[in-house]
Amino acid sequence: MNYEGLFTNAFKKDLKAIKKKHPDNLNKIVDSIENKILNTPFSEDVKQLTCFNYYRFRVGKYRIIFDFEDDNKLLFLAVDIRSSIYEKLRERFNKC
Repeated sequence: MNYEGLFTNAFKKDLKAIKKKHPDNLNKIVDSIENKILNTPFSEDVKQLTCFNYYRFRVGKYRIIFDFEDDNKLLFLAVDIRSSIYEKLRERFNKC
């Protein structure tokens, strides 16, 4: 089953920052979204975050954070390197 991807403005901003600093990584991230996450969001590569109740997918040093919006829609919330993604989530969602 293919899912539809919805992207928050914050997620789009994250992608623009990655494009500016590391354009080669942007292609890997977009490819992972289109060919992996949207096709099989329940794969073994997807992990549920305990504190935020969202899901993450690892692409090298980057983490893509998303949630299930409806039966066939995924909402993409954030993307950044591992060392800063969880702090970014705390700032955006005031959790943990």
